[in-house]
Amino acid sequence: MSEQEREKVSALVDDELSEHEISRHIGRLLETPSEQQAWARYHLIGDAMRQELGSLVQPDLASAISASLEREPTIIAPGMVKRRPASWLKPVAGTAIAASVALVAVTMVPQLINDDPVATLSPTVAVKKPPVETIYSQSGGTRWELLARPDVETKLNSYLVNHQEYAPANTMKGIMPYATFVSYDVAK
Repeated sequence: MSEQEREKVSALVDDELSEHEISRHIGRLLETPSEQQAWARYHLIGDAMRQELGSLVQPDLASAISASLEREPTIIAPGMVKRRPASWLKPVAGTAIAASVALVAVTMVPQLINDDPVATLSPTVAVKKPPVETIYSQSGGTRWELLARPDVETKLNSYLVNHQEYAPANTMKGIMPYATFVSYDVAK
């Protein structure tokens, strides 16, 4: 807050402003917290100068506080505060212990029930498998190139390509996921 603003607030407190300036500065006073604090301080100073403070100021305030402190009983040692465990701690701890016991039971009981302890401790031996041989097969069926109707050949080609693209290969068992359609036999 500048010196000029402080002077305007002081003039407003002392009622030294015109009607127009009063309304303008009161609006500004309502919006600015620093001017509100200055307004309160200036009124307190004016009341003190005119000796109108009344019961706000007590000259013997320090002696009154000292006397009230002397009247209080002296506490030599504070009482011991007992701490109770939280009410939710017991059920949570019980559940955690029960879960741990259940986990140990589920993992250890099958090993304890097994009659052949040597088999569980012996290492697994790798078995050598013979190499896989590829067998090629070709039937003597009709080839698409040999069909007399090219429109049927085109339609069959599109069916087989669509089937190959959209058929779920991962759900089939055996050799089928690895086989590819390459021909169509009219006789079958």
